[in-house]
Amino acid sequence: MTTPITRNTAMRLTSEAFVPYGCKVRSNEADDSFSFTVHDLHGQQVLSIENIQSTQYANPLRLAGVIAQARADLQREGRDLDPWAMPYIPDPEVLPEAPPVY
Repeated sequence: MTTPITRNTAMRLTSEAFVPYGCKVRSNEADDSFSFTVHDLHGQQVLSIENIQSTQYANPLRLAGVIAQARADLQREGRDLDPWAMPYIPDPEVLPEAPPVY
């Protein structure tokens, strides 16, 4: 069994998954979902994913699948992304700190 995660945690993990590109996440309070867009190094939108429902993000394995699919789509377009893996989450309120960017 996996530990459920909150929307805020899911949004944070998603925003960190598309480096070196920019990723903007937006929450939707009306239905407890979120969406995200990925922008290239010139600010052009290269991917938009709408309406990630709680059934997709509360389970870290399902969220990892959504993110992995989005990353694969970008990589098929020839976009290089830094390596990324879903962190092990024993306590969703205490996520591991992101490594410093130099």
